[in-house]
Amino acid sequence: MRTAAALLCVGLAAVACGCTAPADAPREQPSSPPVQVQAVAYTVFDPDLDDAEPVETTVHDDYISTTYGSGSSGFALSQQPDPDLDLCVALARRRMTGDTCTVEAGVMVTRMEEFSGVALVRDGTLLFASSLLTEGDDGLLDRATSALRSAPTTSLEALGELTEGEELPEVAVPRVSPDDFRTGTALAAVRHLAGTIGPREATGPAFARAARWVGRRFDRLGFSVQRQRIAVPAGSSWGVPVPAGRSVNVIATPPGFEPEGPHLVVGAHLDTVPQAPGAEDNASGIGVLLAAAEATAVARTRLPVVFVAFGAEEPRSLTDPEQHHFGSRAYVAALTPADRDALRGMISLDRVGVGARVPVGSASDTDPVQRQLLAAARRAGVPTTPDTDQRSSDHWSFVREGLPGARLGSTSYVEYHSAQDRVPVVEPAQLERVGRVVLGWLAGR
Repeated sequence: MRTAAALLCVGLAAVACGCTAPADAPREQPSSPPVQVQAVAYTVFDPDLDDAEPVETTVHDDYISTTYGSGSSGFALSQQPDPDLDLCVALARRRMTGDTCTVEAGVMVTRMEEFSGVALVRDGTLLFASSLLTEGDDGLLDRATSALRSAPTTSLEALGELTEGEELPEVAVPRVSPDDFRTGTALAAVRHLAGTIGPREATGPAFARAARWVGRRFDRLGFSVQRQRIAVPAGSSWGVPVPAGRSVNVIATPPGFEPEGPHLVVGAHLDTVPQAPGAEDNASGIGVLLAAAEATAVARTRLPVVFVAFGAEEPRSLTDPEQHHFGSRAYVAALTPADRDALRGMISLDRVGVGARVPVGSASDTDPVQRQLLAAARRAGVPTTPDTDQRSSDHWSFVREGLPGARLGSTSYVEYHSAQDRVPVVEPAQLERVGRVVLGWLAGR
């Protein structure tokens, strides 16, 4: 059984400097009756990390925070109901400004100079241990992770002195930056779609599985997700007969989105030709799409952004150009006149993981969206190649209807539309270059 610390150190700064009494001293009793605080409707835990004791717990409307102290160090622990979001997103307001955040196997790790944090979900409760002084203690993160995983349940009354939390002030949301792009997120999507799922013909079960997976990724980032069904005809896709059937667009909108207000659209097609795992064409585009959505989930953009994973982009005829881009054409057809007036620009991410320069395509000689993308690339330090008369991707469905659109990607590669279009074809550095351009465009000047 751990021994209670004697001195109640109020605030994390006091804990960090070791403000505690000898471990064998009894805990002081408050001179007045304890503060009555609201109960919580989720399981509460008390992790055992380096014999640190709970000193003070503040009960907020949507989480509790506990200060832990020990003889020479301490940490902070927040607990809240599992929000079923990406952990970096869910804890954005309680992370340190400018930290790095990664999630692997359900465990989030943040790092900021000498301090780190770790978070995971236990029995419907999200636990976040922060202000861990990891400088000079390489094993602290592992011990903290183990402590959270094995923490016993407890009651509020056992977590030190209780206080009622004050309403949190509004936090200024930073503008998204090219530096916010996480290449690892994009590459993980490529590996899952092309490596785990494989070929994704637009009307087949593998495509449906991929669409569900992408929808869940958007949902966990806090977007509202809609699925737009598309009727797709039979035909021949790159020489392989394909049946008629249904495909789907996965549409993600930010909280409070109003389609009749000015906004932007970023899209990438999710389907492949039947014989190709489609790493470059077009898991690469979906990967950048998801990583861009991840960045904008915790940062503001110049205008609200709709993210779309289009179905049925690949051709179902080699001779009829109308047997192409079914998903994006359905999306445009469903826009009301007010929606069309509100759309300020669309970019299609199509084959964006190969090459050393980013192709920036326009359906004509040039257009405003292409010029904006080229300017964003210059600001982000990304080399580009302007590409004219580019109509072979989903942006063309918008441009042909008088809406502003452009394409990123299209570098030629030998594995195109073949069974060899596998994960090693995609180059992480090119994913990063394209992602930086996208976020630069979404941020504006």
